[in-house]
Parts: sequence; structure tokens; C-alpha cells
Amino acid sequence: MHNGKKLWSIFGPLIVACLLVVLLFSLPISKKHSAAIEHKAAVSLSPVVFKNQSIKQQALSDKHTHYVPFFGSSELRRMDRFHPSVMAARYHNYTPFLFGSRGTQSLPQFFNINSMETQMRNNKAVYIISPQWFTKQGVQPPAFKYYNGELANLNWLQHANPKSPYDRYIATRLIAMLGKDGTVSSYAKKIAEGKALSSFDMGIIRFRLNMLVHEDAIFSGFQLNNNYGKHILPNVKKLPPRYNYNELYDDAMNEAARDTNNNRFGIKNSFYTQRVKKNLAKTKGSQRNFNYTKSPEYGDLEVVLNQFKNTNSNVLFIIPPVNSKWEKYTGMDMNMYYQSVEKIKFQLRQQGFNHILDLSHDGDKPGFMEDTIHIGWAGWVKVDKATNSFISNKQPQPHYQINSKFLSPEWTNLTPTPDNLQKFQEKLH
Repeated sequence: MHNGKKLWSIFGPLIVACLLVVLLFSLPISKKHSAAIEHKAAVSLSPVVFKNQSIKQQALSDKHTHYVPFFGSSELRRMDRFHPSVMAARYHNYTPFLFGSRGTQSLPQFFNINSMETQMRNNKAVYIISPQWFTKQGVQPPAFKYYNGELANLNWLQHANPKSPYDRYIATRLIAMLGKDGTVSSYAKKIAEGKALSSFDMGIIRFRLNMLVHEDAIFSGFQLNNNYGKHILPNVKKLPPRYNYNELYDDAMNEAARDTNNNRFGIKNSFYTQRVKKNLAKTKGSQRNFNYTKSPEYGDLEVVLNQFKNTNSNVLFIIPPVNSKWEKYTGMDMNMYYQSVEKIKFQLRQQGFNHILDLSHDGDKPGFMEDTIHIGWAGWVKVDKATNSFISNKQPQPHYQINSKFLSPEWTNLTPTPDNLQKFQEKLH
């Protein structure tokens, strides 16, 4: 008895604490984030916001604001005064909610979008597709793991349909990203093999999801970057009070000319000095063998398109350019680049996604690119004009014709010549 009391005195408090934690994360909880947290999260570009759900679901459901999801990658971090979030704060009646950083390609974006299914239904969105995503390997597992968490994975698994070619594809890609070991991969393996999850599996998923949702609601608001205070508000004050596209475009080109006067590539001075200059000799001809025409990224894009179809989302797709002076120096085959753009547009248009802003030929325009691959200054002004027109004006109801042949290796490995695209089109009908 004495030994029992002694053991309880040692381990009892720990056991009670664990039980209390389990109880806390099992009870119903309703935590509303403040409007200030929503504003901060919308431009924080935090992986916590990306991989979880409470803040973004609340913001996109908020009837007092008009948040519009902007999906992309690292270009969204280029927050000069012409950035879409700054321009919208100054001139427009909506607020971009940004989802994008380096590595947030189509597969992590799918899980992100899937976690906002209710909020996306019958609403508009902007999706920036960078041809540079479409490498031989596609999204890298470390990047996927960084931006995609267990909450998003289990949320998808809870509703995954083993009869759907899209869900079987996603399950296969999920295993490729996470490895074959682990609970999520074991569930994904069943879906990939066309098997339904058992009642026991679903019970474990629901229990774990409940814990993760509680954790997200309690802690996510404390892990946000303050881009709103550091970049958005200060830059809003630098814009003229009234919107005039031509004046803003000229102003952007003038600012770009001042900010790119220490190099011949039209790259922002600070970026050139800190990131390019010291490696300039090594990078000459370094992109000669790049190829964006064959990639698993085309299949990953397809599951995003299918998700947009499922939620009847009306989407503007933006294809950004690359810095033409830099690509000439590094030896990129621009014919290959334009072929990849045509392949992306073919995949979109064949399935009814007709709102496309193709900027791929604008990479030689003054003040359009901030660095080697990212839009800035005048480029953002042009993007803002298109996004504002799309968001602020009523758009025709989309009519999507999704085709799972775009998941096939035949498509992902297709060289997009006109003849090949014509032959593939014939197989779609």
C-alpha cells in the first residue's frame, strides 16, 4: 500500500494532467478570432494558416468583409506598394487572402483548398500558376511536409472516395510525399488500392481530427507574421488617393527604373547585390537543360481543377512571366517555356476554365519583373487591374467538363507540340 501511494504521488499528477488535456481537446469549443487577426492572417503567408483551417475558414465566411483567396507561391511575398493586397486596401472593396510561399505548388494547394470546401463554394478565387513548378520531380517532399499537416491530410481522408480516380491519384501522391510508413500513409494506401477505410479507421480519424481542430482554434492566432503592419499599411499611404491605371503604371515603371539601376537585368538593386552578383559567373548558361513540359505537376494541377469544379468556384488563372534578360543569360530555352505555358492553358481550357491572364510574354517589359522570376512594380499594376475586373464584376457561370485523362502519364509526359495536343484532344471526346 505504501508503495502504491508512493507511485501515485509520482505518477498521479501526470496521469491527471494527461486526462485533463484529453478532456480539454475533446470538448466542443467555439473560439472566434478577432477582425485584427483575420487582417493579419490574410497577408501573413504563415504555414500555420496554410496547413490549418480555423482562421481562414472564419475569414472567408465573414459576412462583414469580402476576403478573396489568392493562391500562388513565392511571388506573393513581393510586397511593394503595387502588390494586390496594398492596391486592394487602397482602392477596392475586397481583401486578398494570400496563400503562397516558396514550395506551395498544386499538391499542397489542393489540401489547402480542400480544407475550405464550404467557404469556396460558388465563390471567386485567383490562382497563380508558375511554369517553374513543372519540373521533372514536381513538388519536393520537404516542401510538401512543411506546408501540409496532419489536420489537412485527415480532413481529406475522412471524405476520400476509393472509387474516384482523383482520390486514388491523391492517395498515391500523398504516399510519395510522406513515405510508406505512418498512420496517414497506411490509410492513403487503402484508398490508392481502391479499398474503403474501416469503421475503426474512421473512428480514429474523427478522434484525431477533433484534437487537431481544438489545437488549431486555440493556438493558430499566435503564430502569424506581421506583414500587415510592416508592409501593407505603410505602402497604402504611398499610393495616390484616386485610382488611375495609366498613372499607376507609369509611376511603377519610374520606381522600378530607380530601384534597378545597378545591373543590366532589370533586377531590384538589393536582390542583385545580395543574391545574384556574387554568383553571376556560375549562373551563366545554368538553365540550358531546364524542361517544364513533362512533370507530375500537371497531374497535381488536375486535382486542384477537380476541386474547383466540386465547389463550383469561378477562378482567374494567372501565368506569370520570367525575366527575359536573365533567361537569355542563363540559357533557358524560351520555346520550351512557351510550350509549357500552352500545355497549361490547354489543360485549363479543355475543361472549361477560361479566365486566364497569360503574362508569359511580358518578361521583357520595363519594370515588370522584380527579380529573375517574380513579378513586381508595373507587373503588379497589370495583375491588379485584371484581378479587380474579375472580382468586382459579375462573371458568367462556369461550366466545367473535368476529364481524368489529365491525370494520366500520357498527359503529364506529353511534349506539347500542336500535333500532340490535337491528338490528345481527340482522345478527350
